[in-house]
Amino acid sequence: MIKVKIRSGGNEVDIEIRRAGLSVMRELERWGILGLSQLDGLIFHKGLEARRRLDLFFGCKFEGEYRGAGYKVLGRLEKRGLAAVHRFANVPRVYTLTRKGHDVLLKAGLAKLEDYRDSVADSLVKHELLVNGIGLTISELLGLRVSTEFERQVLSRGAKKKYERGSFPLPDLWVSGDDQPKAIEVERTQKSAMRYRKLWSFYRGCLPKCAVVLYVTSFPNGPRLLLFQARKVSADFIYVCSLEDFQASLGGCPFIGYRGGEICLKRRPEPIGINFAAESREGYAHAL
Repeated sequence: MIKVKIRSGGNEVDIEIRRAGLSVMRELERWGILGLSQLDGLIFHKGLEARRRLDLFFGCKFEGEYRGAGYKVLGRLEKRGLAAVHRFANVPRVYTLTRKGHDVLLKAGLAKLEDYRDSVADSLVKHELLVNGIGLTISELLGLRVSTEFERQVLSRGAKKKYERGSFPLPDLWVSGDDQPKAIEVERTQKSAMRYRKLWSFYRGCLPKCAVVLYVTSFPNGPRLLLFQARKVSADFIYVCSLEDFQASLGGCPFIGYRGGEICLKRRPEPIGINFAAESREGYAHAL
């Protein structure tokens, strides 16, 4: 628990923020936008078996079921203006950090980024939540070090000034920590062949030689269609799996390349803590 001063009603007041509230704020800083079920699986129900945690990461919880510690903590943060709730059509409520919340993390020396995510477009919210569900599975169930797109956007600002914004795409997730870094792309809909060719051409020129790009697809026949495009341009660093297989295997299913090769996200023997500073300017974002 920490004590901090915040502005309320035009005055500065002292408030106490408990450990659970700080944990929520730090995770919102890192992941940008999370649903309550994702926060439940990440913070408040770590002891659940892996299958149930994965269900929470992918939002398998209805609005009417929201109750318990997570709901109460987020209610207090929202009331104090430290977190914001967002409501979208056909999507359970989601949460982001606020400027006041990020200032509290900065004052407490707990902030890991110099900026924060405070909104998401209606057209992107389902994609963002799906990406974070996949990222949470890789991070929490497989114990691998994952950095989010927003983390790398903040850390790579110096590099972005050197390149035009359009020529500096970042993958949805980046998995590092072994001898083969992995860019993770999440595809809810099929894109044009030209768009894939342009993106893969960029990856071919900028990825480390040992790195690969792993696609998780949720549209019909996604793996087959992407592998067909990869074969046409000889993109042998592209590997694909379906979202259904990813979820069924708790993230451990093989990603298949067009040559028939396989790559798996292997569970670490001993889960390690996430080092938020590890994705530094020496990492992928700066290397591009």
